[in-house]
Amino acid sequence: MSVYLHDIPLSEAKQRFQEAIRDAGRWRMLDIESIPLDENAAGRTLAEAVWARISSPHYHASAMDGFALRSTDTTNAMPSAPVILAVGDQAGYVDTGDAIPAWADAVVPIELVEALDQDGQLSQDIRHPAKIRLRASLPPWSHIRPMGEDIVTGQL
Repeated sequence: MSVYLHDIPLSEAKQRFQEAIRDAGRWRMLDIESIPLDENAAGRTLAEAVWARISSPHYHASAMDGFALRSTDTTNAMPSAPVILAVGDQAGYVDTGDAIPAWADAVVPIELVEALDQDGQLSQDIRHPAKIRLRASLPPWSHIRPMGEDIVTGQL
């Protein structure tokens, strides 16, 4: 008894495979079926191309929890010369995935913010401080996911 496989030419292997599929009655286009979006689609193949109707994200989104702000307001901020911004006028709290206000062009991560009360003293309320202190400047578009970063409208 031989335990070794025997090589056959690729063209013959393809022909045998095709014949086996035909003999099993499977050499045809499979039926198209619609399934609910919440049904498990594992192992299925799309029957036709899917084109994006909207971009994803469809707005400029915060890439992390922090404060949306104007990057120019942080110019020259450094450990020895921090910048203090008023929340509401110069900065606004955002969660990951939130839309960036039209006036903002950067997000400072919450870990890099020192929350201050109205008198400039450290505050325990990190999400709703009166002011924030930053010890580093931010370039424009820091920690922002631009519109269409994942998928652009019309993309296959």
